[in-house]
Amino acid sequence: MKQACAASSRNPYPLSVHSLGLIPPLAALALKGLPHPASLQCAQWILLWGICLVAPLALRLAGHYPRLQALLALTSLLMLPGYVQGGNWLILASACWLAVTLAMAWQIVRQPVDLTLKLAFLYAPVGGIWALASAWKHGLMAFDPLMTLLTADHFCYVTLGAMVWASRASGELGRLSIYRWLTWLLWISPAFVAIGITFSHWSGQATLVECLAVTAQVTATSGISLLWLVRGSPNPALTLSALCSLLTMALAFNYAWGRLLPLAHLELGWMIPYHGLVNALGFVSLGLLAWNYRAT
Repeated sequence: MKQACAASSRNPYPLSVHSLGLIPPLAALALKGLPHPASLQCAQWILLWGICLVAPLALRLAGHYPRLQALLALTSLLMLPGYVQGGNWLILASACWLAVTLAMAWQIVRQPVDLTLKLAFLYAPVGGIWALASAWKHGLMAFDPLMTLLTADHFCYVTLGAMVWASRASGELGRLSIYRWLTWLLWISPAFVAIGITFSHWSGQATLVECLAVTAQVTATSGISLLWLVRGSPNPALTLSALCSLLTMALAFNYAWGRLLPLAHLELGWMIPYHGLVNALGFVSLGLLAWNYRAT
């Protein structure tokens, strides 16, 4: 962890450079207008935001990798015509995204950083595979287009968002045994959730496996957020980020168990704005931005 902190503090370019990542998502809104909150287009915009802003901020926290940052910038530019026009542009941009996630994983796992950060970048290419499947109109394992794209979104924000967030928090929470248990749970939760979603898809309804998987991820993410609120350094941005994660994880928990029992819960389409957007903008983006400011 100390090596990761030192590496991110040696970044020679200012953090303000990443504000350029706002251009493709905002240009996409200007060209196509605001998407309906519960739509495939909104889910695609969330992925666009993740590629343009979340991935560069996560990579910056891992160290100074100018070539990878340049590849991310190129992918972000390609994602704009991909979002607006779809078709071959989207396939090309998604293929580039998969290639960049593989390159980041190969580079980060060979560095002296903590295991949570390594696993975050190792898991990231899984989201790239789902993004390419969505763009190519070939849903993996017969998943419908929306579920395919939402799985790509999920892996992008869990790996490059929540896991990187947790990795940075280890500097202050790492001595707590409960933090270590939650971190171990976070390590396995992306794979566990993927298995749970697959079981539910094959059965056509919510399953106990999916509910337990979501519970594991919710426990790990919200637990670390709660620990930060109680034991972490006072920081308005990180406090708001942690509070956002508590809201989005509560919605995920309610959605999974509400379908199984059944209980009142949001439909999948409305989970996109209330869980997806709040998670993307509030928890992940605000949190990674705050961690980058602390690192510099």
